[in-house]
Amino acid sequence: MSGNSILLVEDDRDIGTLLADFLAREAFAVEVAQDGAAVDRAFARAKPDLVILDLMLPGEDGLSICRRLRAHSAVPIIMLTAKSEDVDRIVGLELGADDYLGKPFNPRELLARIRAILRRTERSGSAPPARRLRSFAGFVARCAQRGYQGGRARAAHGR
Repeated sequence: MSGNSILLVEDDRDIGTLLADFLAREAFAVEVAQDGAAVDRAFARAKPDLVILDLMLPGEDGLSICRRLRAHSAVPIIMLTAKSEDVDRIVGLELGADDYLGKPFNPRELLARIRAILRRTERSGSAPPARRLRSFAGFVARCAQRGYQGGRARAAHGR
């Protein structure tokens, strides 16, 4: 899973720098955005594999950014915020976040959650086509299509 890109949306420069450095050491490409406008610029350049989103941001809040991202993207979102009441978690998840972690947090737990979400995302069909092809003894299995090709037989199931 190394090489995945993460957009970290965090207005606290110290937290943003510490977290970006930690994730970079774990082989993630991290871009830090401090507000909604920076999120828009980052998405215009390239869609990240995952977004870590603070709720309390200057200008547009994290809930609004989450709602906007969900309107046009299925990118996984982890909310990482000091707002950790049950109602805050529920609202964040209902608006489209895939996970929610309150501050203060253990960076190793965040890393485990990132890896779990990326594993599920890759398995659900977001992986590059080469990862969905398997070959053995002259046969190629197209896992996403539930069919195979090659050898003497040829079949495909249109499910």
